Amino acid sequence: MAEFPSVGKNCEWKDCNQLDFLPIICQFCRKNMCKLHFLPDQHDCEKALDNKTDVCEKTEVRYNCEVEGCKKWELAPVICTSCNIQVCLTHRHQDSHKCSNLIIRGPIMSQTKALVNNIINNQSETKPRTERKKMSKSAQKTAAKVQLMKLKMKSKGQTSLPESERVYFLVHPPQESGKVASGCFVSRLWSVGKVIDTLADLTGTKNENNVSSARKLNIERKDGSKVSEAMETTISQLLESEVVFNGDTILLEYQSK
Repeated sequence: MAEFPSVGKNCEWKDCNQLDFLPIICQFCRKNMCKLHFLPDQHDCEKALDNKTDVCEKTEVRYNCEVEGCKKWELAPVICTSCNIQVCLTHRHQDSHKCSNLIIRGPIMSQTKALVNNIINNQSETKPRTERKKMSKSAQKTAAKVQLMKLKMKSKGQTSLPESERVYFLVHPPQESGKVASGCFVSRLWSVGKVIDTLADLTGTKNENNVSSARKLNIERKDGSKVSEAMETTISQLLESEVVFNGDTILLEYQSK
């Protein structure tokens, strides 16, 4: 409710005061009422009592719903505050009576989708690695959150890992491999060393970290900085210190000897 403070009216019945998006105006006292107190006898309407000229004479005013095909009626007027037509309680919402002033939210959703796609595309690593600039922590976190939605739909990893333990990355193999980036998930409990071995297997990257004379494989951020020098550091520790984020983009790179 706090997001729409100017929408609707509060019921003016002294024991209610409930906020109603489409308040009903009493035909006698002209006060705003909710659907529970709109009838005169439900809010002790004094104006209604003043308008009774003969208590023995039965009078009934019907307010017919103006929605095409609807045969319902109400004892009190129910007016759409946007298009001003008389409706029944069933058709009181704008989308239920095809209100001429109904705001179509399709374009807004399309714009939101376009914005999300734009953020994802901007993280697709089309620029050479030497041209990448370091983003702020806030920008990194936002980009990772947006990308995480996409990675969760299509990533590879050990299916035995529980969902609560998984951390997703968009992994770029070394450029010399000629392979494209792919989504992978690992355990937040694993060490950096185990993650490197796992990502190498998942991406088909040659890994000779156990050979003393060979080039060592490590993981880097997009700006070229190493995720961790210590192979025993856990992914959970890196997440807590915001070195990486769930849904982040990382690079598998060979280190110079």
